[in-house]
Amino acid sequence: MTNQSLPNDDHISRYCKPSAIDESGMPMVNAFSLRQDEDHLSVNWLEYFDKTELNAAVERVREVFHSKGFTLRPNGRFAVLNVGAAKTAVHEAVGCILNIDHLPLSDDPSHAGIFGYSSEDLAVAVELAALVRSQDVHPAIP
Repeated sequence: MTNQSLPNDDHISRYCKPSAIDESGMPMVNAFSLRQDEDHLSVNWLEYFDKTELNAAVERVREVFHSKGFTLRPNGRFAVLNVGAAKTAVHEAVGCILNIDHLPLSDDPSHAGIFGYSSEDLAVAVELAALVRSQDVHPAIP
């Protein structure tokens, strides 16, 4: 189903390229910043894969990226966020109401998007980055 809002208990992952990872291996704010021409931040819906463990779902996302021909970099990371926690933290800190919707693509059925902010809303990217804990970060290449 297209444009289905994701449940608050579910999780999303964001691929963070090496230039968006700090020296300690954590995603920086630019990993969650939108480009000027973007209306949403691309993420993947982990529960789409019906896996009970997030690690298994992240592995499926790796497979999707590989099948799309996207090259994952050794120093890249996948950052995992809880949908409800992301929406709540941003609303409380910045006042923005985020929508996180399922946006399946033919080559990426778990694709989703975070809507409700723009490239000018750096505070939203700051809040999203601040939610990521070390246990939420998974290597792009295990």
